[in-house]
Amino acid sequence: MPNNIPNLDDLRRQIDRIDGELHDKIMQRTALIDQVAKAKQLLGRHDFAMRPNREAEVVRALAKRHTGPLPTATVIRIWRELINGATALQGPMSVAVCAPARSVAYWDMARNHFGSSVPMTLHTSPSVVMRMVDDQPGTIGLLPFPQSGEEHPWWPALASQANDQSGPRVIWRLPFFSSLTGRFEQLEALAVAKLVPEASGDDATLAMVETYLDVSLARVMGQLDQCGFVVHPLAVHEQDQQGVRLQLMELDGLVNDEDPAMIAFHERMGEGLSRVSILGAYPKALAVGEAG
Repeated sequence: MPNNIPNLDDLRRQIDRIDGELHDKIMQRTALIDQVAKAKQLLGRHDFAMRPNREAEVVRALAKRHTGPLPTATVIRIWRELINGATALQGPMSVAVCAPARSVAYWDMARNHFGSSVPMTLHTSPSVVMRMVDDQPGTIGLLPFPQSGEEHPWWPALASQANDQSGPRVIWRLPFFSSLTGRFEQLEALAVAKLVPEASGDDATLAMVETYLDVSLARVMGQLDQCGFVVHPLAVHEQDQQGVRLQLMELDGLVNDEDPAMIAFHERMGEGLSRVSILGAYPKALAVGEAG
């Protein structure tokens, strides 16, 4: 037998030692999370513990620094479990999944992102999920990605609460990272919760532009472009009885109603524009190369 073959028992002992060190660090991390939760209670803060911006920063840093043969998506999945487990320790957290069709795909997507220990329920009605988000503290609703031509889209309902800082809004566009089990049949979804978005460094804003029927999508996109926005049209829904067209847009960056560019857009559109509703914002997903 060659002398340069490593001793298998010695290698396994080293792995066991590292496993113990990893577990110690996880317990230390959890103890720090418990201190954070107690500090929030002393400060009188009872807001949702989830912070998508912070989670995105952590995952992006992991993807950037990771090397070696272990897939980056595997490392991210491990940290997603740690993050979600820690978030659940700080307050109520559950996921209501809306899956009118292909329920396995949406369920897998939710599990992949929100973890294996977070309680989840499955529903066929978007309105039921939206009501759970509104009524039950700590509930995240996962809803099918908007499509043009839907008879009863769920996303216009968010516009009625767009100015309510405590109301539901979109906080994630999923999947956030590539995974063989996290994007079944190439579907996407939006996650909704009662949470005010914060900047992560690379974000997108979801906006609903309501115009009269004679205002085209091309005109809206052109005026947004002239005001300096990078625009990605997502869906269009016409409400013939009201005489309005709802145009769902993704805008690069974290945008609010007071932004000078948004004020300029209102001025350029004039009477053709009924309103602009900010429906939420979320960290942009990792590029394929980052999460592969």
